[in-house]
Amino acid sequence: MNPKKTNQSEQEESPEIQGIESDTIILTTPDDYKSRTTGLYGTVDEEKCRDLISSLYYLKETGVIETIENANSENPIRTTTYDPIEFIISTEGGSVQDMFSVYDVVRDIRQNFEIGMFGMGKVMSAGVLLLASGTKGKRKVGRNCRLMLHAISGGQFGSLKELEVDIKEVKWYQARYIACLAEETGMSERKIRSLFRKKTDTFFDAQQAVEWGIADEII
Repeated sequence: MNPKKTNQSEQEESPEIQGIESDTIILTTPDDYKSRTTGLYGTVDEEKCRDLISSLYYLKETGVIETIENANSENPIRTTTYDPIEFIISTEGGSVQDMFSVYDVVRDIRQNFEIGMFGMGKVMSAGVLLLASGTKGKRKVGRNCRLMLHAISGGQFGSLKELEVDIKEVKWYQARYIACLAEETGMSERKIRSLFRKKTDTFFDAQQAVEWGIADEII
């Protein structure tokens, strides 16, 4: 990272802390760095999630701002802040495995960074947990967005043994989805299971998403 001094002419700029005349310097990201927005649009699949994870980790690495106050004193004060990330979601759902790969990355990054989630158009199936995983108070949903929850399904074909393994995996993923959604929203696991037991899609609107704790604000 290139340090930047405040209130200094370009001729006086130097990456060295010693000899700086200003009381404050800011160690920040490159000058051409601007956007702090990423997102998921379309089906949740391996290719999209691979690119999304790369984007999220790039935003993590480039979003750390270090500031040194009273740089000329014997006891300079060094502080670190983290530039928030905005994440836009519009998806009909898709692979639960790939969704969980993004979800775990979001959980990792939000330890330091605020992640503002924006649900637009449609947020369905696997996308609902991603919307709910944003920083509390920073999760927004479009007034005309439609959301949907349903039980996880498998797609295995083959021998009886292969089907038994597939059923076991589907049950594991559904249990994890329910547990994670309950943690992110405050809904009880019993409530989520009751929705899944309907064996059909449960559609709901932005107001219901807020009431269930999936989002915090309607925009």
